[in-house]
Amino acid sequence: MKRKTKSLQTAISPESQIEQQLDRFKPMISPKEFIKLLAEVKKTLIPAIRINPLKTKPGFTKTLIDQYGWSLTTIPYCPTGYRVETIHKLSISSTVEHKTGMYYIQEAASMLPVELFNIGRETDALTLDLAASPGGKTTHLIDRQKDSGLVIANDSSQGRIQALKIVLQHWGACSAAVTRFPGEKFGGWYPNTFDRALIDAPCSMQGLRTAESHASRPVTDKESRTLSLRQIALLTSSLQAVRVGGEVVYSTCTLLPEEDEGVVDAFLCRYNKSVKLLEQRKILTSPAPGIQTVDGQGYKHSMKNTIRFWPHRYQTAGFFACIFQKTGEIDLPVLRPPEHSMENAGFYQFSSAQQKQFSILFESWSGYPLQHHLEINNRVLVRRNERVFVFPRLLLERFRSLPVQSAGILLGEDEPDGFVVSHEWVSRFGAECQTICITLDDEQFQFYTQGEDIPGYSDCLKTNSNIRVVMDSNERILGRGKVFRDRLKNLSFRQFA
Repeated sequence: MKRKTKSLQTAISPESQIEQQLDRFKPMISPKEFIKLLAEVKKTLIPAIRINPLKTKPGFTKTLIDQYGWSLTTIPYCPTGYRVETIHKLSISSTVEHKTGMYYIQEAASMLPVELFNIGRETDALTLDLAASPGGKTTHLIDRQKDSGLVIANDSSQGRIQALKIVLQHWGACSAAVTRFPGEKFGGWYPNTFDRALIDAPCSMQGLRTAESHASRPVTDKESRTLSLRQIALLTSSLQAVRVGGEVVYSTCTLLPEEDEGVVDAFLCRYNKSVKLLEQRKILTSPAPGIQTVDGQGYKHSMKNTIRFWPHRYQTAGFFACIFQKTGEIDLPVLRPPEHSMENAGFYQFSSAQQKQFSILFESWSGYPLQHHLEINNRVLVRRNERVFVFPRLLLERFRSLPVQSAGILLGEDEPDGFVVSHEWVSRFGAECQTICITLDDEQFQFYTQGEDIPGYSDCLKTNSNIRVVMDSNERILGRGKVFRDRLKNLSFRQFA
């Protein structure tokens, strides 16, 4: 029997590994800044959250502080972002607020790209998120557009689509549609169509901070070059997809210049007559410009309007972002987009009369003014078998034949004993379903948030529905329940599993 031999490979300490990674970046910044960088990356990255304005009211952060004893610090470039610097009672992933989609856990640097867009008060904007999963930046886009218009959230990976769909459902988004196509093709399919496009590009993830979703690992020059070619292709597709005057934000979670300034420079060399780098919105408290030279070689175009987040500058992971504006047409092939009719997929839009009739009935038992909601938000009802959805009208008007993985928000579904409103709808709009709202006491709250039914429950609500919107004494919407003779059945137990 052969004896096992010990590996001759010497284990490298985390500190030594960090210093080895930093060696390639050392020539890019001053010795003084490098000392600060080295000190910063040895620190634990402070967790951050972004508040969901679709589900929260002013003063929500004070509620979190009072409820959990957290210390929240505003992220300077994102009005809805906060670092959670001290956690005395409960982790940020374990709260009722997180489980019901009232905030999203997101690294602070990742809140930058969407804040670069110049978004006005338009209600019919078309936005493309070309590499959207897991969906954090998509929800940020939806927030900044006040859940109006249409956001097409695309990702090419089948394995990542489900996570994207779940995040959008959890957020309560109504104005999104999820697609799964190679992002490189969107520009040819829909040239000069979108008002803005985000490409948070697949990258080598060399952000110099180790996290669960961004594990530190070595990257070869060949891998980085291959990635940069795809990044340029995605950026080109984004440029082709937006209208003249539209904006494109490019971002990565790597600090390798080959994938950052190098991509920007190559892109500008190719399309400088049709695009320009915009000066960033005045959202940074101190400058964080990109680099102009690498290994003694300068870029042909100025990088002063790009943003390079060295970790020590804003206490984040390493990150890169910039914003372009399309200034003229580009001569690229126009392709026929994929087509699959909505009806062939089993979806049927309600007629005006059907929508009005359904809305009146829905309001009669729930108290929610559904028809008014549809009219003021430019949305429509769509049925697929027993399920009823609320779709953004723009999806049907502009992309009716585009195959989608999901769209809008599920309103609910028909069951033998009546219509059951969905958890997604209740979580977003439940407080306005006044006819069926109930408030749990502390004991009932414990049952419900453990995924249990509430025994011995009864109420005297004047409605012909046995569905209830379940709230706690702090007016947090927990989900749905269904009244039976001897209990309130927990219909949202999966949210608290």
